Amino acid sequence: MKVSVRNAKDKTLVYLLKLAADSFAKNLMSPQLTKHLSIKIVIRETLDAGGFCDYEIDPAGNPREFNIELLRTRKKINMFKVLAHEMVHVKQHAKGEAKDKFKKDKYITLWFGEKYDDDTSYWDQPWEIEAYGLENSLVAKFLVEHDQFKNLKQKHADWFAEESIKE
Repeated sequence: MKVSVRNAKDKTLVYLLKLAADSFAKNLMSPQLTKHLSIKIVIRETLDAGGFCDYEIDPAGNPREFNIELLRTRKKINMFKVLAHEMVHVKQHAKGEAKDKFKKDKYITLWFGEKYDDDTSYWDQPWEIEAYGLENSLVAKFLVEHDQFKNLKQKHADWFAEESIKE
């Protein structure tokens, strides 16, 4: 799997985001599938959500090139949570579990063949339920497997600092 990171302001963050994306992919997909994927992670200063995932279709009609946008946050560990969430969406589309369609000016997602339109509440969308359900365990497994939690907590305590509330 090819992973690139844009707009990260330090090399440690770039390294860890690439390592995390690889770890999440290995936990979610087969090596046969991941070797055909390309993930571009872009850090944004402003975004309407914590993150987004979109994709491009290859000539065979499969999504293989994914763009993940992450909102830069002071509490960097949240960026890893959002990355894990978006990597679940990569898995869903790369494996064909979720397929997006436009029909008669209406956005439709096929989830394991069942149709969901844009009238479905965000919190009732099964692909979001799965992504939220897996994000914390993926991050925890990554931090333990790569012995990163202790390292991050000691060297980058600010990554875990609470966000300041803007009034």
